Amino acid sequence: MPFCPQCHAEYKIEVSMCSDCQVVLVPQRISPEVTEYGDWYTVESVPNELAGNILQSVLKEDGIPAYLRCHEVPYYGGVKGNLGQSEWGDVLVPVELLPQARECLKVYFDSLQDR
Repeated sequence: MPFCPQCHAEYKIEVSMCSDCQVVLVPQRISPEVTEYGDWYTVESVPNELAGNILQSVLKEDGIPAYLRCHEVPYYGGVKGNLGQSEWGDVLVPVELLPQARECLKVYFDSLQDR
């Protein structure tokens, strides 16, 4: 069942947006790790799940909790939740760790250019 990532309400499978928060629903409840930090912020948008998993791993290796949010509407075969979005999803970090996360990803991207 889809859930609202903000108010945590559960919806029927046919519903794709929270009627109260006006946000796209996620396919499963967000883990307690995500909610314990409070506000989360997009540190990087990613073109696909693989890129998201890589960046999430890079951040976690540096001790920065990261959450991967998909823009696709669950149960609708890859339909984008926000039609204006071309990215697959976002890598989110706690807002208080945003500067460290940006620096961590900058170092990672710079290391790729050196190869």
